[in-house]
Amino acid sequence: MYRSYCIFVFCFIVLPFKLFPQDSTIAVNEAPPINTIKEDTPKEKKKISDVLQVRGYLKDMQTVFITEKGNTLSHNFYHLRLNAKAYISKSITAAVESRTRMFYGELVRATPGFAQAIGADDGYVDLTELFVDNEAFAFATTIDRLWLNWSGKKFDIRLGRQRINWGLNLVWNPNDLFNAYNFLDFDYEERPGADAVRLQYYVGDMSSVELAAKFSKNPDSTVVAGMYKFNKWEYDFQVLGGVYYEDLTLGLGWAGNLKTAGFKGEANYFHPRDYFADTAGILNASVSMDYTFKKPIYLNGSILYNSAGITDLSDLGAVQSQTFFTNISAKNLMPTQFSFFGQVNSTVSTLLKVDLGAIYGAGLNLLVAIPSVTYSLKQNWELVLIGQLFFIEYAGKFGNAGNYVFLRLKWSY
Repeated sequence: MYRSYCIFVFCFIVLPFKLFPQDSTIAVNEAPPINTIKEDTPKEKKKISDVLQVRGYLKDMQTVFITEKGNTLSHNFYHLRLNAKAYISKSITAAVESRTRMFYGELVRATPGFAQAIGADDGYVDLTELFVDNEAFAFATTIDRLWLNWSGKKFDIRLGRQRINWGLNLVWNPNDLFNAYNFLDFDYEERPGADAVRLQYYVGDMSSVELAAKFSKNPDSTVVAGMYKFNKWEYDFQVLGGVYYEDLTLGLGWAGNLKTAGFKGEANYFHPRDYFADTAGILNASVSMDYTFKKPIYLNGSILYNSAGITDLSDLGAVQSQTFFTNISAKNLMPTQFSFFGQVNSTVSTLLKVDLGAIYGAGLNLLVAIPSVTYSLKQNWELVLIGQLFFIEYAGKFGNAGNYVFLRLKWSY
């Protein structure tokens, strides 16, 4: 199956460049109105870049993990991103996007199931190929976007692997039913996709109805939901509901301003479909505010409430499985009942940006500090230094639980 998709990608991306040089043109026949037809009317010509766009980047990232005892493990990571989009006609667009990743080093060797994790594909169709699964070396390619889109005057239909982004907040998105993401996975800017079909109908200039279904071979892993968006009191609102795996869900979201500060929020209530009257539901809700000063300095703060979250250290098994954000879903965004996020960043110059963020999980006394520095070396070249410093209370003591340091060089094309 994966080989057939690779052939499709080759035909979609590579062949046009083989058949047409970069500066060549394609004749596009569009019949003009009858009263304007002339025998000497030339055919309209478009460049290949008007029909097919290819973008992407190449990254080299060095990762160092420092354990709580001061020992260090490291690995190197190469990441090739390829995004291709074809404008087949005025109403039809197609896209193929892939990520090819290669890891090698001590940290790969020391992490059980590392290669299997990057080679896993949760989609209806397996579009991931794990080429190398070595003791200290892993190499895999994933097609995380593969869709066909048709746009009409009021309709928009998209079929295939795609990003269905219903979330509004920066960090925690209970409304993101189809492809919740891990905020700490900063290297995945595009965020996960889902094998789905999505229909959008634009009721008016400020309102729309959206229906989407995520395919799954397991009926209990299917997501089918609808959302209505509208504008009221200078706020954008969205109301959503549907089937979320084994639950029924209802949600609400909003985005607007309190004077000059951004104000956003979203919440979803999840209730098991089976034994509806005899089971309890789970509420996840997040509220965020952000403000930009003239300097410029940007501030962002957010609060997450998870009614099923942990309030103390009594459930050590849950702490061990969820502390480092391994089980991310719209229903389980953080292991703690109350979580807080704060961020401040400043553009020091056109080339330099500094950022400091932190996540705190109350009850567990869990803290993740996230400092970073971004420097633009030249056009299309970027150097980033990022830290993720973990602290937690264990056995009555608050201490370091391990730190990650990332140094990444990125070239965009």
